[in-house]
Amino acid sequence: MFLVLVGRPLATDDLWWHLELGGVYASQGLEVPQDPMLHTTREHPTVPHEWLFQVALHNLQRGVGFQGLRVIHVAVVAGLLLWAFALFRGAAGSTAPAALATLAWLALSWYRLFQLRPELATLTALFAFYALLFGSDRPPSWGRVVLALGLLVVWANAHSLFAIGPALVLAALAGMTLQQLAARRVSGAAELGDGGLWLRRLAVVLVLGLLVTAANPRGFEQHLTFLQESSSGDIWHLQDDFLPWNPFLPPQRRALTLYSWIVADALLLGFLATAGVGLRRLWRERSAVALRDLDALHLALGGAAFVAMLVAARFHWLGFLPLLYLLRASRRASRAWTDARRRTLGRSCAAASAGLALAFPVGIHLDAYVREVGFERNGYLGSPYLDARYCGAGMRFLRDARLRGRLFHPFNLGGFLGYWLAPGLRTFIDGRMDHYPSEVLKDYLAIRSAAQVGALRELSVLLDKWKVDLFFGTTFPRDRYPGGSWTDQLRRLHSWVPVFASQDCAIYLRRDPRNERNLERARRYYRERKLRFDEVHGVDVGAAIRRRPGWVEEQGLVPPHFEELWAARKSVDPAIRVAALDELGQLFWRVGAFREAIAIDQVLLAQRPELPEPQRRMADALLQLGRPAEALAVADALRRSHPGYGDVDVIYQLAASRVEPLPGPPKQSGADP
Repeated sequence: MFLVLVGRPLATDDLWWHLELGGVYASQGLEVPQDPMLHTTREHPTVPHEWLFQVALHNLQRGVGFQGLRVIHVAVVAGLLLWAFALFRGAAGSTAPAALATLAWLALSWYRLFQLRPELATLTALFAFYALLFGSDRPPSWGRVVLALGLLVVWANAHSLFAIGPALVLAALAGMTLQQLAARRVSGAAELGDGGLWLRRLAVVLVLGLLVTAANPRGFEQHLTFLQESSSGDIWHLQDDFLPWNPFLPPQRRALTLYSWIVADALLLGFLATAGVGLRRLWRERSAVALRDLDALHLALGGAAFVAMLVAARFHWLGFLPLLYLLRASRRASRAWTDARRRTLGRSCAAASAGLALAFPVGIHLDAYVREVGFERNGYLGSPYLDARYCGAGMRFLRDARLRGRLFHPFNLGGFLGYWLAPGLRTFIDGRMDHYPSEVLKDYLAIRSAAQVGALRELSVLLDKWKVDLFFGTTFPRDRYPGGSWTDQLRRLHSWVPVFASQDCAIYLRRDPRNERNLERARRYYRERKLRFDEVHGVDVGAAIRRRPGWVEEQGLVPPHFEELWAARKSVDPAIRVAALDELGQLFWRVGAFREAIAIDQVLLAQRPELPEPQRRMADALLQLGRPAEALAVADALRRSHPGYGDVDVIYQLAASRVEPLPGPPKQSGADP
């Protein structure tokens, strides 16, 4: 089930700018003086710290297409799961504990496996790095050392998290150093004679590894990438898996679900308990056998993994290291057990594996991903990427109308829009925190908040600051994606004209002399499709719904079940009739068919006058149609019956200002209230 959803239509937000930069680097080389997508970089050159992954991804996409990338993604994830199982089985010596460990690792790492990102390259490199250096109980041979160094060079050019490799070598050195110090105080230390060889080989890997990884376009600066990004504070604003893991408090975000959190806590408790038992035994026995069974090298690797996991949930895939420590300890302990006891362990692990597997779909909310795929008109197989998620209809309008300038848009759409529309249309923000100043994220968050709560003056000032020409906002229902609509407030500003609308998004163009050519392009786009368009209300959506049903459905202006909904508005069942009228009023209002929305809501309110949402929609629709006195009356009644409902106060204030303009200096042409 998990692998089927890994192979869903492409849905990794950062994938798109990786693809675009891969194409740029493949054609222009690695020294690109200006970002090809963003307009907020202030002519900052691109940062090629993942160029090898990006170029490889670009070439793969050219060769096999988007559908081929889906297949490759599934193959890589399946390969990593099989590899993890092989590592765990080698450590445990039996299948059932390895199966349990594999499912536990999947519970910790599923969020990154789900995404087609450079982390997949890092995980592949990390497994290989571990196998080369630490996969045997004997020190690595010189041949393995050379292979590990070569791997580091490739890794350093594919992903900035390559520094995990040298960090783990440093942790292993610390573990072996402590073992050597402890060996001086235990009996039978001669049995640990390979400790010095371990130290020498690992020291060579660490020193040479730091040197050879400078063979990348950024040199030694590449080694500090994660520290530089995290020190700016920007990535900690992202509410996914960048936030720290708190073992004492359940999570409140999608990337680390309660299910994953419980597994991580159980792993931590098991790791601490096993290490505690080993240390206690060593303290009591003071023997070389107890010191060897403590497994200082893997204890250090597991401890380093937990440090990284505490820093950010994104590193929970490092949980394979403490899992290996536990499996190795269980294998040593089981040697002294009876066959019956070993069978009991196997059955217990099998039962726990079944429990983890059965809880997995609910525990990480796979149903949400299934529903997301369900919104695609072409289904699972026919959709190369999640078109509805990215509002592909809006992107195609901008591309087909050939609009030019500077975009503002939701964070997760930045890479997608940049991939398809740059350089003619440049984007505001995407997942590359090190490519633009910190004020970009700060102002982005401020614009998002102002657009959603109705702080019109702040919204207008910030959009002016960045000279935004086009505002691309999503209008998803709140039960589908959090955040709600971004454009309800923008259409109340006189200086912005709607040029595109659908059930999923809306696009507004700044009414400004520099956008006259863009406005003419929008007129031509709709004229060619025999649709009415004016500079105040944009396209006549109501007329389009009546006259061009095929085009309307293709653009996402109405849902696929619109005809059934339209018929249900006259159902003899009052509940069905009211629900249909409410949904129709909402969808008409959302796409800017205000006359149709008012007509529907009047019928609805005649039957259910106490409903607040149709009143709010009607007040806003009247305001949009230039009927502020009527809007003021409806908004005033709603304020009295439902104080503070929605954004009724914003509607009321705007309507009042247009009925009775506030005293003050004359309003400049094109200025917003």
